[in-house]
Amino acid sequence: DQQFDELWARSMNDIGIKMVVRKAKWPDLLKEAYQGKLMMWQLGSAAAKPDAEDTLTNLYGPYAAPKVNLANFALPEFDRLFEKARVMPDSPERTRLYQDMTRLVVAYAPWKFHVHRIRTDLWYPWLIGYRRPLVLSNNVWKYLDIDLTALQIAGK
Repeated sequence: DQQFDELWARSMNDIGIKMVVRKAKWPDLLKEAYQGKLMMWQLGSAAAKPDAEDTLTNLYGPYAAPKVNLANFALPEFDRLFEKARVMPDSPERTRLYQDMTRLVVAYAPWKFHVHRIRTDLWYPWLIGYRRPLVLSNNVWKYLDIDLTALQIAGK
């Protein structure tokens, strides 16, 4: 992460904010985050399911550190929308609430999204059952099979 750290520090310096990057081991950083002792840090994430609640839970005020809200974000309007949305079934109304919550996240910026993954899928014609998962998943392989006839025709 050295290149990210250097770019981050230079960018902050460019707007007049002196920033010192302190390196630490992952378990130590996580412990500090759970104690609410980190001012800023970089952390990656991926959705575990195709529902916004999974990600928005991480900004719910009552779940502040030492729970999952490591940003210690506390905004009554966000929490009110979250509490309303979490008991609703999947619907256009719930989606609108998620969009309103997302607008608050963008406006108040407890998180700054700066890297976005690009995924590329390649597969052979003899692979049966492949479909890109809706969310990042490493367990898709158990649902796949090989068409041995097509594999033999291809000379493999």
